[in-house]
Amino acid sequence: MQALRPDQHPADPEPVPTAVSPGGALPPLPPASEDRLGPPDVPAVFAPPADTWRRVSPKLITVRRISSSITFAVLALITAVPVWFIWEQAWAAAIPLVVFFLWWLWAWIRAGRVVRAIGYAEREADLCVTEGLWFKHLLVVPFGRMQVVKVSSGPLLRAHGLATVELVTASATTDATIPGLPLEEARILRDRLIELSDAKGSGL
Repeated sequence: MQALRPDQHPADPEPVPTAVSPGGALPPLPPASEDRLGPPDVPAVFAPPADTWRRVSPKLITVRRISSSITFAVLALITAVPVWFIWEQAWAAAIPLVVFFLWWLWAWIRAGRVVRAIGYAEREADLCVTEGLWFKHLLVVPFGRMQVVKVSSGPLLRAHGLATVELVTASATTDATIPGLPLEEARILRDRLIELSDAKGSGL
């Protein structure tokens, strides 16, 4: 017969371990399409060795193009209309329209490369997130430093079945954001990060 602890009543059940094994109870990430697997479009120095890199959904390209179109259209109108009333010349009002159109065209073309440069990889003890074209970034966030996991989705993202997962750490400079994840993948990644953070001792 097993000896009882001094503070344990004979009818009390045995305590159940709460630690989660990374290879056990964690919900697996859903399978990704081939165009989302593999390293993002970044140099090797920004993509550390990992078993599986995942790019964000290509639908994010459409979302960003629509968002930039709306933004630039509004900025062009609120700039061109006052210019028209001040100068009362069509050519004067056309200048900001041309400037914003070229800016919009540059953002439209660039959106594909920007999205393809975003990716994340889950390793045994940390999560790697990489992004950027001109200014490239690689952020490696240990699971034990995560404090908050936030999931958000605006109207455009929801319309395309996407969400953003944000990792908040003790230092604002090490926060990481993974935009453009399918809703189910964002939900599962959220649960995995919470479990892994608890297992590593930070306790979200």
